[in-house]
Amino acid sequence: MGVKVNVTGDFGGLLSSQSLDRARYVLANQALADMDQFVPYRQGHLAASGHLDAKHNIVYDTPYARAQFYGFIANYKTGQQSRVRNYTVSEHPQASRRWDLRAKSLYGDEWANKVKKSLLEGK
Repeated sequence: MGVKVNVTGDFGGLLSSQSLDRARYVLANQALADMDQFVPYRQGHLAASGHLDAKHNIVYDTPYARAQFYGFIANYKTGQQSRVRNYTVSEHPQASRRWDLRAKSLYGDEWANKVKKSLLEGK
């Protein structure tokens, strides 16, 4: 047996587009800050390039950000991919690929609480 739920209204402003946008901004800003310790850091260009775009997406815009994030580098001549095995850890000792998942595992509950607080209290 299925259940169908129709939601109308915005629950007194709780789910208005403005409050959802604010909650998304709060989450993205906190996630960006918490992920920094896991971002590879040699000269700091990759870590410093992290910012939020107009839709509150986290963006790292160095040319090599994708390769560092996923941990693969492609040979431009052959197309063969190689695994990135060593990350510079002098400044960020916990640096690795998929720094979003590392931060989420540690801070995910705190992020959820921030979103909840943002939606309920408007902060």
